[in-house]
Amino acid sequence: MMIIQGNLEFMKKFITVILFAIPSLTLFGTAQIPDILIFNGDTLSLYTCPLNSYPDRNLINPKELFGSTGCFHTACWRNYVATWEFIDDQLYLTEIRNACYPTKMRNVSVSYKSGVENDDIGREYADLKELFPGRFHNGRVKADWVSGKLYSPQGRLLFYIHDGFQSIYQTELEFTVNSGVLMECKTMDNSKTKESKYLENPTLLRDYIYNNIKRENLPDSDTIRRRVYINIISSDENGKIDSVHVARGVNELYDNEAVRVVKSIAEWEVLYRHGEKINRSYSVPVVFDLTDK
Repeated sequence: MMIIQGNLEFMKKFITVILFAIPSLTLFGTAQIPDILIFNGDTLSLYTCPLNSYPDRNLINPKELFGSTGCFHTACWRNYVATWEFIDDQLYLTEIRNACYPTKMRNVSVSYKSGVENDDIGREYADLKELFPGRFHNGRVKADWVSGKLYSPQGRLLFYIHDGFQSIYQTELEFTVNSGVLMECKTMDNSKTKESKYLENPTLLRDYIYNNIKRENLPDSDTIRRRVYINIISSDENGKIDSVHVARGVNELYDNEAVRVVKSIAEWEVLYRHGEKINRSYSVPVVFDLTDK
C-alpha cells in the first residue's frame, strides 16, 4: 500500500531510507581508446586487443615498442594504439602507435595523461620489422597467433560505461578468427538495451523506495537503526527486477520488506552485449531509522 500524502511528514520522523547503487567493477575503471580495424575499406573501432594474446608478452611494453618508459594514460593503459587489417580474410598488424603522442579520443568521456619529457616519450611508431621478424612481410605482420572473437561497435551509443570496452552500441560486428584467418563475420543486435531512470537519477530511486515502504510490515517500535544490504542480480527483458539477494540482513521483517520494495521496481536497466542479455550486479543499502531523530 502506498504511503498517503497526509502521513509523509509523520513518516519522515521515524523512517529514513538511505540508499545508493554500486555496480560491480571490472578491469579498467576507465573507458579505453580502442585499436583500429580496417575491414572492407572501412575504418572501425576495435573493442578487442589482439596483442594481448601475443605469445611473447615481454615485447608488448613501451620500452620494447618505443624505447621509452611510456606515460600514465588512464584511457590507454596499454600505452599503444594498434592498427589491424583483414586482407583476403587474413588478419594483419599494420601499425603500433605510441599513445603518448596526441591520440584521437573515440567515445572516451574522461581521460588523464601525465606529462612526459620529450626525451623520454620515445618513438611515435614501433618498428614492426625489428619486433616481428618471422612474421613481417610487405610492411605488415601476419597475425597468425590471433584466435577467438573480435568485436567492433556499430551505430548509436546506447549505454556509456566508463570502464574498458564495456559501452554498448546498437549493433556490433563479431569477427570469428582462427589462427589469424577470418572464419565468419556477423552482426549482433543490442538494440533492446535501455537505461534506467533510477540509475540516471539516484534521487528517484531513493524516493521510490521511501514511498513504497509499508509501515505495517515493520515492528511497532524500534529505537535501533537498521541497515539491509540488497544485491540486485538481474532483471527481465522489460526491466522488472527478478532476482535479488540479501547480502547482509537484520531479521526476517526488515529483510523481507527491503526485498519486497526493491523487487517492485519495474523500470530497471536492460543491457545487451554481443547480442545477448547481460546483467550488472548492484548493491543497494536500505537504512531504516525508527527513532525520533
